[in-house]
Amino acid sequence: MPWECRDVEDQAEAYYNQPLRSSNQALAEENAKLKKLLRENGISWSPVSANYQNLQAGARRKQDPSSRTRSFPYLPTEVLLRILKYAMTSKDAIIDPLTKLTPDNLTAQEKSRGNQIAIHFLATCKAMHDEGSRMFWSHNTFTFTNEHAVRNFAELDFGFRKDIKHVNFRIVAQFYDDKKRKHKLERSYHPSLKSDITLRTIPRVSERTYARGGFRCYTWAQVTDFLRALRPPFDPKHDKKLVRPKLLPGLESLRIDLVNFIDDFLPMPSSDLHDVASHELGCSLNELQVTGLPIDDAGSKATAELTGLLRDEGLFLAGLPSFVQVKNSLKPLPGISSCARVVRAWKTIKAKREDDGDSDSDPGNETDEGHYHPKEPIMPPAPRETGHPKSAPSRRDLTIWKRVPKSRDGDGDDRQWTEFCRSSGYPMEDIEDMMGDDDELGICPCCGEPHPSLLDLLETDNEEDIQED
Repeated sequence: MPWECRDVEDQAEAYYNQPLRSSNQALAEENAKLKKLLRENGISWSPVSANYQNLQAGARRKQDPSSRTRSFPYLPTEVLLRILKYAMTSKDAIIDPLTKLTPDNLTAQEKSRGNQIAIHFLATCKAMHDEGSRMFWSHNTFTFTNEHAVRNFAELDFGFRKDIKHVNFRIVAQFYDDKKRKHKLERSYHPSLKSDITLRTIPRVSERTYARGGFRCYTWAQVTDFLRALRPPFDPKHDKKLVRPKLLPGLESLRIDLVNFIDDFLPMPSSDLHDVASHELGCSLNELQVTGLPIDDAGSKATAELTGLLRDEGLFLAGLPSFVQVKNSLKPLPGISSCARVVRAWKTIKAKREDDGDSDSDPGNETDEGHYHPKEPIMPPAPRETGHPKSAPSRRDLTIWKRVPKSRDGDGDDRQWTEFCRSSGYPMEDIEDMMGDDDELGICPCCGEPHPSLLDLLETDNEEDIQED
């Protein structure tokens, strides 16, 4: 079993490829070309260079492009904007914007894909650049394959980042070993796999130091780093008296594709995942979809921590793995519809019961004088979805309706109405099927574990009504 770590060489490479270093290198090369051009034309760019240059009279004059007159057809502004929107919108997700691509995290189709947009439209004029940039960032979907790509997204202007409502995280497990040995990814990873696959392991040099070596992985720590990248980026111009906005303050839904997260193979997630998911970014999303979660204790703990990202009554979707890493690329895997459940929908019922109780009681009298417990902030629940079918009268307010995607990888707008039990969080259709067998009552259709069912909640309500009478 590997142990969890962050690889030192990967961090050093990411630092070398960060946008600031790349932009500085590009500016240095451009500066050298400009100096060469000035030198060839006998023009000095500084007093120091003037002392070492022999100025030649009569520099070459280039033909003025404005002297040529060309006639172009006139197009109305509305037509130009429609053309610009078509040119700046991609049917596929934009992978790792503002960052150098990692070929190992792409599929063969993504590697061979040509230009997704006509980026040269932005160089036409300032008006086209401003309007085209707004369309590009607001009409496309973005996928990030490493946490440095998420951090580099802070280079984008806040005016573009604040309107992004959905992103995809593709988190590929990294395995390292300083010994030559093979590790297998069993075919039970996905039903479509016909045989075991050799697990891609990055070789490392064995060090004769006290540094911990051997077989190691970068999995749950990588998930934590992805989420940490959503923290508020540093802005020297921001008012220190105000809270800095997060990287994507308008983010409402998130999809996380876990790749090569093997069952009964990975260590348990650390407490860092709980800190960032349930506290720093807690109750911030309306919908979270995760594919490729391991079906073991580590996966169950990670699921419990990741659901902390959701607001009360938020929708959580868990599905089969979307990819598997083979050699130096990813292979897409088919998948059916995801298992859906609603998170913490029972709080509405609990709040109503408390309101029906002793509303005149003062909570301050329950504590000793001078003893104070700060209250937790009240976070708003996920917005209610309107237009849903009506529930049965017997269920009263014990259920909630959500629009659930019909398939794992389908269009986000292709959804169907599903009724969920507020007590257990699972679809009513699955609960009603389980009620037919007393032995299987309350068994979760996703994980096989017992959870409180709607019948238990109804019996509890009846007992309370009898006691009140």
